[in-house]
Amino acid sequence: MNIAIIYCPKSNTSSNLEKISKALAKGLEEQSHMVKVFNAYVDTDQRLTYFDFIIIGTEPLGLFSSKVPDQLRNFLRVVPGAAGKRCLGFVSSGLRQNAALQNLMKVMESEGMFLTLSEIITKENDAYTMAKHLKLERN
Repeated sequence: MNIAIIYCPKSNTSSNLEKISKALAKGLEEQSHMVKVFNAYVDTDQRLTYFDFIIIGTEPLGLFSSKVPDQLRNFLRVVPGAAGKRCLGFVSSGLRQNAALQNLMKVMESEGMFLTLSEIITKENDAYTMAKHLKLERN
């Protein structure tokens, strides 16, 4: 299965979310999936039509915030092919993780994505373990 992992940190210089996304990719690749990791700030010239499943990760804008970066919504509007795809959403940090996860899910569903899973992932090891045992289905 072809899987896209899109991560959108609160700023382009944040590296924790990138590490978690790469750990997810490693676990999924060990299940023989083809995985490509995108940064929502940089990779706006891509197409998502090729992928069977999409994973989107973000972090709240601040420690006490539940808002997700506007760049994520901009990325999903600019990059074609996300509508109708099965997807997983995850949030990596913050004190209001559940509220941030709900905001992420609203963004994804407003773009026509079919949300099948949602998680809070704070560590690379947790991401790797989850991805290694994740059971995904095609559309």
